[in-house]
Amino acid sequence: MNDTVEVGGHQYRIGRIDARKQFHVARRLAPLLAGLGASSFKDGGDGFAKFLGPLTDALSRMTDEDVDYVLDVCLSVCQRVQANGQGAPVVARGGGLMFDDIDMGQMVQLTVKVIQENMQGFFPGAAAA
Repeated sequence: MNDTVEVGGHQYRIGRIDARKQFHVARRLAPLLAGLGASSFKDGGDGFAKFLGPLTDALSRMTDEDVDYVLDVCLSVCQRVQANGQGAPVVARGGGLMFDDIDMGQMVQLTVKVIQENMQGFFPGAAAA
């Protein structure tokens, strides 16, 4: 794996989540994505607009612990590409983000990219998000 994506003007490498952690992330996200079709992600228009209400409702029902778990696991496989071409971990060993300039939107974008790359076979339409 190790796909490179741009988020917030920075290049990031997306790594692989091990199978056990994929399972635990998937089971936490399953209620959120239940019944989701690929068309909801693809068009970015009406399908996404119809999906946005149920998405925010489902997110609001997730516990802080479940949200933190998903964010932590997903961000732990991300590296920001440095000027020398080397990758620097996005998450510190003790937790927390290594880069102060990562805002909530960028954090969520990275998390979605990791889910897309690691779970496209499990969640229908995840590759199209």
